[in-house]
Amino acid sequence: MASVQPKDRSQSTAWLAGPLSTGFGLAAHLAAGGPAPSLIILAALGALLGMAAAMMGRFSLPGLAVLLACAVAQQLLHLGFAAFSGGSGERVAGHGHGGSVQDVPFPPQDPRSGAEAAPTAAYSPHLMLHAHVAAALLTYAVMYYWPGLVRWSRRLHASRSKSPVV
Repeated sequence: MASVQPKDRSQSTAWLAGPLSTGFGLAAHLAAGGPAPSLIILAALGALLGMAAAMMGRFSLPGLAVLLACAVAQQLLHLGFAAFSGGSGERVAGHGHGGSVQDVPFPPQDPRSGAEAAPTAAYSPHLMLHAHVAAALLTYAVMYYWPGLVRWSRRLHASRSKSPVV
């Protein structure tokens, strides 16, 4: 696998990986049925990931390391979205993405028989996993292939401007 060279990615565009990863992670989290944190939390997570990407962007990294960093970022975003969605820290202990702790009595009771019932999740954990993996791959693809697409677009645009108008 080829490496991502600093000359391919300037410092001004490396920081965009953080907000991009946060946006794709939010879309994945919402698509799987998870709650969204507030806008200020999203901005803070995007800024922190952007700062980390800008610091890593100074080094020549193999593509596999960039992909691994995207996967770790998605895992951190998932945990951050779960921790900061809802306004209280009570959700972190159970890591449930469903209703809040006050909504479900503990232990849950079946109202018909009075027996304990299993709690139901408001999201699919498999869909959540697949959506965050897709977000990591999409972030990697944009970060890794974007410089080549920009160069190709500039060459295409330059060749069109030189051709005579019919």
